[in-house]
Amino acid sequence: MRTPPRILVVDDNPMNVDITQACLSTRGYEILTAADGDAALAMAIAHLPDLILLDVMMPKRDGFDVCRTLKADRSLPFIPIILVTARVDSEDVVRGLDAGADEYLTKPVDHVALVARVSSMLRIKEQQDTIQAQAAQLGAYAGELASDNRKLSVQLAEEAKLAEIARLLGDIGHDVKNMMMPIILGVDLLDCELKEVLERHTLDDNNSKKATEELSQEICGMVRKNSRLIQERVKEIADAVKGRSGPANFRECRISKLISAVFSILRFFAEQSGVRLCATNLDELPVFNGDENRLFNAFYNLINNAIPETPSGGSITVDGQLDSEAEVLILSVRDTGRGMTPEVRDSLFSKRVISRKVGGTGLGTRIVKDAVESHAGSIRVESEEGQGTTFIITLPLNPIETRTSDYSQHPQDHDLSTLPLA
Repeated sequence: MRTPPRILVVDDNPMNVDITQACLSTRGYEILTAADGDAALAMAIAHLPDLILLDVMMPKRDGFDVCRTLKADRSLPFIPIILVTARVDSEDVVRGLDAGADEYLTKPVDHVALVARVSSMLRIKEQQDTIQAQAAQLGAYAGELASDNRKLSVQLAEEAKLAEIARLLGDIGHDVKNMMMPIILGVDLLDCELKEVLERHTLDDNNSKKATEELSQEICGMVRKNSRLIQERVKEIADAVKGRSGPANFRECRISKLISAVFSILRFFAEQSGVRLCATNLDELPVFNGDENRLFNAFYNLINNAIPETPSGGSITVDGQLDSEAEVLILSVRDTGRGMTPEVRDSLFSKRVISRKVGGTGLGTRIVKDAVESHAGSIRVESEEGQGTTFIITLPLNPIETRTSDYSQHPQDHDLSTLPLA
């Protein structure tokens, strides 16, 4: 890396360029500038800067395209790219990171944060240049070092993406928590108001009054409970994105009780969709060691995703069988829905998972797979278009003994009423 480092600032707004240049010049950096995407590519190839600060919305060629083009050019050395833009939607963040950006800053830019990110990226650039120089000097070992360099580049890029996604989810979680407070307070007020109204008015039919009271309490309880748990669910989704889910907490678990809890939450959704939720052979299954939270999330995701795929009048059935010889439970979630194409079916539970939902991310299948594998179990899917879909899950009766990983075995008391929603 040069001394001083050379930074290319790309922005079609002259004022933004001047502010950024003034901020970085005080640090002794050499600053180059460009005002559009074509000029940015030409400057990058001609001058090989040590870092590029790249705007997204520009004439001729946007920042995503510039970033993608530079990262795809194998003849260029490693050049860190920080996207600096006013586009803050999560889709734009993911699109920028997928284009190869190493960092993502949103406008208006906090200049303290900008200087810190620039320093961090230049340190990574220096490490990359050192590795490349060592590879060239060692000659016979150049191929091996180049392979290590590529692995390091991939690792650094992935860590940068995960850090940005985790930060974004943290912001979302904070906003969700704030937005849920009026709902929690509102349902408490509504519950009190309903009780007062029912006390003041006597219905002709006492059975009708009792049914109204029970339904009101059930709805308020469901809204209150799920509102309270949304924040925790956001954290679990962030863990799933990062692939860093914590250890499972095993305790005695009864699958019939767990599925009943899932059905109680999804009952209104299913009734509105005209779909029947059925359970067969679950009461006969023995108690086994399981993490109720994770299994709840897994079955919730499978059933919740199946409801909109099942036409009115159809059904979703959870069935269970015991294989005494193998000491495993064989559980199935079968729907009478429209089924899947081979492309969608074969991508499930893989990194190339395809979501059929508008704006879907495939995180639901990641959560299901993580939950099953944390029990040393397995999951497979059978589906054909027009023939419905069946997920088949195999769970050991005692996954603590089956697992080779050192998961925590300290049991904790859980109440199914406090399980987080998927």
